[in-house]
Amino acid sequence: MGGLAFGYFFVFLNIMRFLTNMGNDLFTTSFTAEKYFGFLLDMTLPFGIAFELPLVMMLLTTIGLVNPFQIVKLRKYLYFILVIIASMISPPEILSHISVAIPLILLFEISILLSKIVFKRKQRRVSVAAMGVDSEQVTY
Repeated sequence: MGGLAFGYFFVFLNIMRFLTNMGNDLFTTSFTAEKYFGFLLDMTLPFGIAFELPLVMMLLTTIGLVNPFQIVKLRKYLYFILVIIASMISPPEILSHISVAIPLILLFEISILLSKIVFKRKQRRVSVAAMGVDSEQVTY
């Protein structure tokens, strides 16, 4: 819900303002419901999906497919990929690119933090199980 709200209130409204003001003196702007809602979904849905990144990282860490310490080593490359994604889903101006890239990078950092927490808890459970202690008796 947060991703959809961010996509609507911050990105979509700014894009619509940019597009309607771009040719204000040259032509008359008209919208159809189909085109408007299609454009709305195209602009907000990627943010709804992107805001699921922390949950996906936690799930992949729990399953054992992702190690957060390996992800940290790849951070600079993943930042570059996030900036490219931000530039593809935002209007063609530098301020919009930055204003979309910063939340994506913050979400990525939150994902790493939550993934580290899940990874450490998983390691504790494994070490407690290796000692032969019932995991329900141990408090975290």
